[in-house]
Amino acid sequence: MRCITRKILVLLLGVAVVVAGSGQDKPPTPQQQYQALLKERDDLPDELAKAKTDEERKKLLSRLGKLPLRFLELAEQHPKDPVAVDALIQTVALVNGTAFPAGGKDSPGRKALAILQRDHIKSDKLGLTCQWVVFGFHKSHETFLRAVLEKNPHPEVQGLACLSLAQFLNDRLNRLDVLKAQDKPDLEERYHRVFGKDFVEELQRQDRVAVAKEIETLFDRAAEKYPDVKIPVTYFGSGGTVGEKAKTELFQIRHLAVGKVAPDIEGEDQDGKKFKLSDYRGKVVLLDFWYRL
Repeated sequence: MRCITRKILVLLLGVAVVVAGSGQDKPPTPQQQYQALLKERDDLPDELAKAKTDEERKKLLSRLGKLPLRFLELAEQHPKDPVAVDALIQTVALVNGTAFPAGGKDSPGRKALAILQRDHIKSDKLGLTCQWVVFGFHKSHETFLRAVLEKNPHPEVQGLACLSLAQFLNDRLNRLDVLKAQDKPDLEERYHRVFGKDFVEELQRQDRVAVAKEIETLFDRAAEKYPDVKIPVTYFGSGGTVGEKAKTELFQIRHLAVGKVAPDIEGEDQDGKKFKLSDYRGKVVLLDFWYRL
């Protein structure tokens, strides 16, 4: 009996050792991998600031540059895991937010947008992604925003998509105006190189009046249909609501753009005399705005 008991005990201990050993070799879960990438994303800027040699900085910049692709690869390796959406959103965030965001045919950002549009268009997490692509220029950004506005069922996401599409089109139109007005071959060459000469020239041939009208329509829609949707606070936005932002943009378009009649304002001159801007209609006026602290 004692012999049998010892054998059972040895068998149980053996099983425990096997289980413990297998636990040590267990690969990290997709969520653990995602959290590790987030930590690396947050730590790298500090490490870069503390780098003491050019070689250190070069290695850190290389790691930083590869982060979008690593987030994308994580999403592609685990397409059915909930972490895939978060990883794709991080990919987009890391390559956007500038006047010339990376977005070539094979760029991680463009691939991430395509996967989000194909597999996750109804996700309730896409509102922030819409904000990330506001500063874009590529056709893929416009296509993504239009798809989200049309197909996403969540009002909060729709509101941010509507506002973002209006901002995207308005910003792109303004940049095209600058490109047309300024004789800067270097700037034009950069636009052609980054976005494609054929695409830029196609945009320059579009009906500007029609585009401007659509921009106002989208801002009106955002203000009327999604007034209370909150805008996420990011490094390029200060929060607020979709309605507030849309109305501010509309006021600038309708009253502060070049060629528009300036809104009448009232104030006091340096002698304390009250005046209205309309009192000087037809005259050249220089307004100096200041306030007391």
